[in-house]
Amino acid sequence: MPIGKRGAILGAMLLTVSAGEVLATDNITCSAPDYDTSMSFLVGTTPGLRPLSLSMESKGKKWSTAAETGVTPVLVAQSFSDDEGMKIDVTDGNAEAIIAKLRVSYAHEEGTEGIFSGTLHIVGLGAWPVTCLGE
Repeated sequence: MPIGKRGAILGAMLLTVSAGEVLATDNITCSAPDYDTSMSFLVGTTPGLRPLSLSMESKGKKWSTAAETGVTPVLVAQSFSDDEGMKIDVTDGNAEAIIAKLRVSYAHEEGTEGIFSGTLHIVGLGAWPVTCLGE
């Protein structure tokens, strides 16, 4: 991906997950290096980080906040973002237990492109390093 486009995506993500007002709808995907494990979520035009929908997959299993056949239902328990990163906790469909945690930091040095990276932990399956990109 050209550096300019990648920079624009990361810039849009920073605006999307900043504590200020969101400027546009954005789909953010946080993926492990092998792309076998990921969490994707859609954010809208509300302040802060408030996923409108969320889906995850790992080791052939799938979860989603949308009702889909063959997909385990989940809920977003809480989400938080600021200029340093974002956090999302996901529960089972009955909100009885946290089943996944996303913890992502925004790293940036003067004159370089920033990156969102951290960990995705899915209870009972494992924890993976992830990098996040917006679309």
